Amino acid sequence: MDAITPNTAAGPIAPISATPAVRGGLPDLSERLARFDTLSSTVLDTSGRYSDGERLKAYSDLHALSATGGLIGIEDDRRKILDQVTFDSDIGQRAQQLSQSFIQSVNSGGQSGGASGALKAAKASFDNLSSSDQTILFATTLNAADRLGQRPYADVQAWRDNTEAQSQMVDYMKASGAVGANGQLDYRAAAAKSADPKFAAALKLSQRRDNNSADWTQSVLSLFATARAPDRVELSPEAQKLVGTAAPTTAPAPAAPYKAGTLISRVA
Repeated sequence: MDAITPNTAAGPIAPISATPAVRGGLPDLSERLARFDTLSSTVLDTSGRYSDGERLKAYSDLHALSATGGLIGIEDDRRKILDQVTFDSDIGQRAQQLSQSFIQSVNSGGQSGGASGALKAAKASFDNLSSSDQTILFATTLNAADRLGQRPYADVQAWRDNTEAQSQMVDYMKASGAVGANGQLDYRAAAAKSADPKFAAALKLSQRRDNNSADWTQSVLSLFATARAPDRVELSPEAQKLVGTAAPTTAPAPAAPYKAGTLISRVA
């Protein structure tokens, strides 16, 4: 078992789920079809009526509708419209390009550097994108809805924090010697270090299945938090020269102790 597994989401709009996974069942078919029509028409509308953000949200919501089984029962005509949204729309095409490139980068990083390399590649790949492409990749791939309609992250910063937490966990477990060259947990080595409270806590966290949750992220970042370095004043080279050549400031001589009778009041 891996000490920790980097999270990479599936690509753009998921195939129509064969079985509904939403708790409490699905809405009526007519209600779902009406929602599909609204979302798909929003994505495909390039007249300027909808903003890019509104169209992207519609695309992302359509993905969630598909992933949760909400498109079960749609007829062929609507399936063709779904294909247009997925493969022909500007958002769909860009989402697929970004997703494929991102996953390739992560896989390449993983092949050369294991889990740590995959996580570093994920951050680098994301950071190298423009702001608009980051928004698309996050909405359609990194934060895509699962079969229950749930999204793993509250926002992009939550994803960044989680990726950083996973990186710290991977590096710590590797440095501890409890993870073998194959990336698998060495249970014998782990048992030998079980008396170390920090390692025991890290091991427990590494085996949790909710390693993209906000609670897991915060727990890991807190575990590996380091003391804040004391503040330092950074001086420019010119300022350093001035400080180095300035004459030392001499402290004023202490006042002589008071002796009775030394203060004379003069009256004209």
